[in-house]
Amino acid sequence: MSVRRGIAWMAFSQGSLFVLQFVVSVLIARILTPYEMGIFAVAISTVGLLAIIRSFGLGSFLVRAEEWSSNLVTTVFTINAVLAFALAAGTVGLSFLGGAALGEAGVRQILMVLAIVPLVTIFDFLPTAGIERRGDFRTVAIINIVRYSVANLATLAFAYAGYSYMSLAYGQIISAITAAILSNLFGRQFVALRIGLSDARAVLRFGVQVLTTSGLGSFSGRISDLILAKMLGLSALGLYSRAGSLTGVLWENLHTIVLRVMFVDFAEQRRLGKSLREPYLHVIRVLLSVLWPMLIGIAVVSGPLVLLLFGNSWLEAALPLSLLAIATAVAIPIIMAWDVFVVCNETGKQVRIEVFRAVMSVGFLAAGCLISLNAVAALTILSSFCSFLIYRPHLERMTETAWSDYVPIYGQGLLLTTVAVLPAAAAMIVYDWSPEAPLTPLTAGIAAGILAWFVMLWALDHPLYHEVRRMLQQFLSARTRGA
Repeated sequence: MSVRRGIAWMAFSQGSLFVLQFVVSVLIARILTPYEMGIFAVAISTVGLLAIIRSFGLGSFLVRAEEWSSNLVTTVFTINAVLAFALAAGTVGLSFLGGAALGEAGVRQILMVLAIVPLVTIFDFLPTAGIERRGDFRTVAIINIVRYSVANLATLAFAYAGYSYMSLAYGQIISAITAAILSNLFGRQFVALRIGLSDARAVLRFGVQVLTTSGLGSFSGRISDLILAKMLGLSALGLYSRAGSLTGVLWENLHTIVLRVMFVDFAEQRRLGKSLREPYLHVIRVLLSVLWPMLIGIAVVSGPLVLLLFGNSWLEAALPLSLLAIATAVAIPIIMAWDVFVVCNETGKQVRIEVFRAVMSVGFLAAGCLISLNAVAALTILSSFCSFLIYRPHLERMTETAWSDYVPIYGQGLLLTTVAVLPAAAAMIVYDWSPEAPLTPLTAGIAAGILAWFVMLWALDHPLYHEVRRMLQQFLSARTRGA
């Protein structure tokens, strides 16, 4: 399957799911209190700390491997299964510790349920990796649509039935089971339950390096959540996690739509001995033109957005949302850092970078907790900027690019962001940045910004304009043939 077709399928699935997840998250926020959300956030952070042991990147190892050999697949399956059992056992053990440490029985109850998830994922690991390796993102899209639709609707049903924070945990279980059933159905030729460790040395070497890089990022994030909960309280964590979820959903959907497809393509380019320069610059140019306007737009209208979606009880999340949206925008230029390091087999170098970044981010968060929740979010911007400076020279080297290649890309991104955001910002200024700004002029400003953004794409002869035009032509051509 081509890159464009793969992205189109993933965009279709994630676009559909984004609407569903967005609606469900809004309804959940209106049913559950910040304190209840904080309980689930602590439980997820606790599981996240343990889940670091599974951050071996084994699926990526199979995708980039030269061949899908029996010995390699058996070894990877065995190591993944061992890690899954270890995670399940650790989650059960920490369920008692987590509940005791925070004096909250709900944390223990959630952890006991979430211990089931890693055991279920053992059985969808190989089929999922095999489907992605062959570039069959149509099947990936179908699995995602069914999986998350079922899980989100089940979560909402449990919440309405009065299961409080446990509804979120039950949704996680249903999601894992649905994924396992579907991946084994569509990828049954990749299913293998053999045990063996014949290629363990190569797999473990890669896994330990990836564990150190991605694991450190996950560790610092989960530790940060626990520090915030301890220093500022569960309600503050609930507010912060809700603010982060609005920017995080963009990041997660982007990863599913674009980055998973591009990782497979980059791995194929490297196997063929080709440079990553042109595809990498193209991806960054397109991502900045879309995500910078979206993220800065969220930062501008965060007050009315939070009030509209979640109600008055969540208004304190508005300023953290603005600051986190800006921090995410700063990190967009290095969004493919992990993928490039893995594809170029330089995960060892990334280890040293991630050690420094983990210490830095936790330090910034702890310092912010001494001041306020808003200070925590503000220091996240500084952390993102430092990460950009650290990663930039390495990415330029591996992709055979230079700073001069990015100057016009960043310039166009800033121009597109300005014309897209300015009308909404003007409306917010008129109403003194009030969360209660009327929706009619604000909506008009957003619509005007979108129109101005598209006109500027055309004026700049931007690659995204041609991509959208090409897809529309293909869609219309397909409809004509069907008629």
